Amino acid sequence: MPRPTPNWQPLSMLPMMADMVSGMLDEVNTQLQVLRQAQEKPHVLDDYTVGRVIKVYGEQQDFLWVYEAQMERWQQESLTATQRQQIEQMGQQLAQLKSGLIEILEIAHDIKGQTIEAVLGKSDEELALDVLLGKIKPPI
Repeated sequence: MPRPTPNWQPLSMLPMMADMVSGMLDEVNTQLQVLRQAQEKPHVLDDYTVGRVIKVYGEQQDFLWVYEAQMERWQQESLTATQRQQIEQMGQQLAQLKSGLIEILEIAHDIKGQTIEAVLGKSDEELALDVLLGKIKPPI
């Protein structure tokens, strides 16, 4: 599917967009901590929550190109030292955001089959075998 043409922003919007990227990075880092903890006990999550994580963060990942393209456009303009610094910092944050989103989606896909619904849907024998094989940890 071809990408839509973004509504390109003037350079005056740089501070606002830099704040947006910074806020997204903070939120992604928080979600990443939660999901790393959930990896230890994925049965505390439900299918809807994991599916929602995959949908929301997948959409964020798909939208990152707009921020990157906007930065490239701004870099073609005559920039002040402050603007150059903001764009550089925004670029670093986008790189961190990209890797954070990749990790969130990897974790979510890994635990997708280990949610409470998946555990409750197993027979006692399947559940025991998964625990013995180390596929899931016993709920202690």
